Amino acid sequence: MNMTTKLCACLAQQKIFCLATIIASGDPRLPVGRKAIVWPDGRMEESFGVLPVDKTLRDLAVKALANRECATIEMTDTVSVFLDILAPDAKLLICGAGHIAMPLARFSREVGFSVTVLDDREDFAHPSRFPGCTVIAEDYAPALRKMALGPATYTVVITRGHEHDLDCLLEILPKETAYVGLIGSRRRIGFVLEELVQRGIARERCAELFTPIGLPIGAESPEEIALAIAAELVSVRRRRAQKTRALRTAPGVA
Repeated sequence: MNMTTKLCACLAQQKIFCLATIIASGDPRLPVGRKAIVWPDGRMEESFGVLPVDKTLRDLAVKALANRECATIEMTDTVSVFLDILAPDAKLLICGAGHIAMPLARFSREVGFSVTVLDDREDFAHPSRFPGCTVIAEDYAPALRKMALGPATYTVVITRGHEHDLDCLLEILPKETAYVGLIGSRRRIGFVLEELVQRGIARERCAELFTPIGLPIGAESPEEIALAIAAELVSVRRRRAQKTRALRTAPGVA
């Protein structure tokens, strides 16, 4: 399989990876233009073919992937490599088309997400309320069952009731996603989480939910809450989930 075919196959997986390319070289074993592919867990599907260099490359590429930063690095005194971080386009699925969904869809589109809005009410899930978005007016569970969610999908559950939250999360949580956020009071959230476990969702997966949803900025109005959620989405996209969770317990955050 040539490199072009390999790259297409990697991109089709809808996962982030590092493409390393030699851009300057005085080493005949490492010609300019040679490429390697490194995944976040350190797996290499293609390499430069020189073991000490490949080991160093793997460590540096994994670090670049963790930081989501492209970089030019000096592998040796004579070899320079460009680390390009390739990630699928970020997709946001908003379950619930109420008063928070409208500003959230707008803010999210403006920061680069492609947005889909799902609600079972046709008067709420209407294209006129969500310009530039894909809008689906169907019952939650059957609609989600048909959707191809993946590692580039961010999901926000802001429905009008816990029964609809459950319908959504029971379909979303068994799938791999970049982010799942749930809005609601502590009582409502606690009920939903326990019901999810009773219905077979692992507690470890439930613990990955971002809830209460949004960065803790003291948001109160629908627009402020939408802004807090959008900021959290950007943080997960740029800094990953673990660093975003740490913001909740940062000094000075109530």
